Amino acid sequence: MLFNSYIFIFLFLPLCLGGFYLLAHRGKGLPARLWLTGFSLWFYGYFNPVYLLIMVGSILFNYAVYRGMALAEKKRPGWRRPVMIFGVAGNLAVLFYFKYYDFFVENVNAAFGTSFVLKGILLPLGISFFTFQQIGFVVDAYRGEVSGCSFSDYALFVSFFPQLIAGPIVSQSEMLPQFAQIGKKKPDLERFTAGISLFTLGMVKKVLVADTFGLAVDWGYSNIPALSSVDSLLLIFFYSIQLYFDFSGYCDMARGLAWMFGMEIPVNFDSPYKAVNIIEFWRRWHITLNRFFRQYVYIPLGGNRKGRARMYANLILVFLLSGIWHGAGWTFVTWGAAQGVLYIVTRAWQLYRKDHPKQGGGRRLSRLYAAAGTLFTFCYYSFACVFFRSETMRQAFAVFRRLFAGGIALPSASLTEGFNLDEFWYVIKLLRLDSLPYSELYLPAAITLGTLLVIFLAPNAGQCAARFRPRPANALLTACLLLWCILSLAGVSSFLYFNF
Repeated sequence: MLFNSYIFIFLFLPLCLGGFYLLAHRGKGLPARLWLTGFSLWFYGYFNPVYLLIMVGSILFNYAVYRGMALAEKKRPGWRRPVMIFGVAGNLAVLFYFKYYDFFVENVNAAFGTSFVLKGILLPLGISFFTFQQIGFVVDAYRGEVSGCSFSDYALFVSFFPQLIAGPIVSQSEMLPQFAQIGKKKPDLERFTAGISLFTLGMVKKVLVADTFGLAVDWGYSNIPALSSVDSLLLIFFYSIQLYFDFSGYCDMARGLAWMFGMEIPVNFDSPYKAVNIIEFWRRWHITLNRFFRQYVYIPLGGNRKGRARMYANLILVFLLSGIWHGAGWTFVTWGAAQGVLYIVTRAWQLYRKDHPKQGGGRRLSRLYAAAGTLFTFCYYSFACVFFRSETMRQAFAVFRRLFAGGIALPSASLTEGFNLDEFWYVIKLLRLDSLPYSELYLPAAITLGTLLVIFLAPNAGQCAARFRPRPANALLTACLLLWCILSLAGVSSFLYFNF
C-alpha cells in the first residue's frame, strides 16, 4: 500500500489510528500493539498476499533463532554462536535467493558459457530493509543487548508500517522501549499535529515535486538517442532532484506517521546535498543503512584500528556492499564503487591535512571552499547516479555519450512538458506570458530553480515540523497542501526505494 493513495489516506490510516487510540486510551497496551501489528500486515500484504507469507515466515524464523539463543545460553552456552551464525546465514540466504539469484546465474552463464535457467523471481517489497533489521536484532541478541522481547513485540518491531517498506532500518533499542509505553502514556496532541504537518510536507515532496521531475526522467531514459547534450545534462540533474525529494519525502512521511502514533523513529535523511564533501554526505543520506554497515560490517572487520591500508579496504568493501544492497546489477556495483573511491580519496586528504596542518585562509576563503565542496559533491553524486538509474551499463554509457556528442540545443519539449502543470499554466495564461518566446520553458526553469534553492538554502521538513505549533494559520496551510496533494494523486507512482 502506498502512503500517497486514496485507500491509505481515507480508509487505512483513520481506522488504524482510531482503533489504536481507542485501545491505548483504555490502558490496553497489548491489544493496541496487536491492532497496530494487524494493520501493518494488511499494509504489507495489500500489493501481493504472497509477500505477506514471506515476511511472516521471516518473522517466525528470526524469533525462533532469538529464542534458540536464549535457550542455548541456559543449557549449552557454546551453541549460542552457531545459532547466531545460522540465523544470519538464513537471512542472507533468503535475501540472496529473492534478490540476487538471477544476477548470479546470469553472470555464471556469461563467464563459463553455461545455460542455467533464470527463474525471474519477483522481488518482495522491502525485503532488504526488514531482512537487515532482523539481522541487526539477531546480532544484538547474541551480544546480550536485548533484555527481553515477546513475540507480539517482535512482530510489531519488524512490521511497523511507517518504516516497513523503505526504512529507516531501526534497532530494537530504539523501538522496544517505546512499544512498552503503549497504553501507559497520554496522547501528545502537539506531537500528533506536528506529525500531520510532517506527513503533509513529505507528501508535497513526493507527489508535487518528485513525481513531476520523474515524468521528465522517465521520458529521457526511454528516449536516450533523441537527447541533446543539454537534455542529457538536465536529465542527470533531474534524476538527482527526483531521487532527493522521493526518498526524503518517504522519510518525512514515515516519521510523521510515527509521531501520530506517539512514537519516534530515527532521522534517516538530513539535507545531504548541503554536505561539503562525500563523507559528510553519507552521514546525511540513508543514515540508518550507513549505521548498519558501520556497526555490523566495518567495525567487526577492524574499522580504522588496524592501519590505514586496512581501513581503506574496509571502506571500499562497505561501499561495494552498499551498492549491491541497493540492487542486483553491475550498475549498482559501479555506483557503490564510485562512492567508495571518492570517500577514500577524501578521507586520505583529511588525514593528510591532519598530519600536515596549515594556517587557515580566513573565514571568506573557508566559505568559498565549503561552497565549492558542496557543488562538487552534488555534481559528483548526480553523475554517479546515472548508473543508479540505468537498467544496464550500456544504457548508462549511452547517457554519457549523448552528454558529450548530442549537440547544443534548447531543452526538448517532451522532456519539459511534465513541468507545465495545469494549475501553474493557468497563471501563465492569465498573465499573458504564453505569447512570449520560449514560454514553455518558463515553468520548468522556475520549478527547477525553486527546488534547488529549497535543497541548498531552506531548512528541511524535519526542522520545520520541529518548530510546528498547532495554530490556525499552520492548520490552514497544512490542510491546503494536503488537499492539493490529494487532488494530484491521479498520477502517483511508487517510491523509488520500494525497489530496493
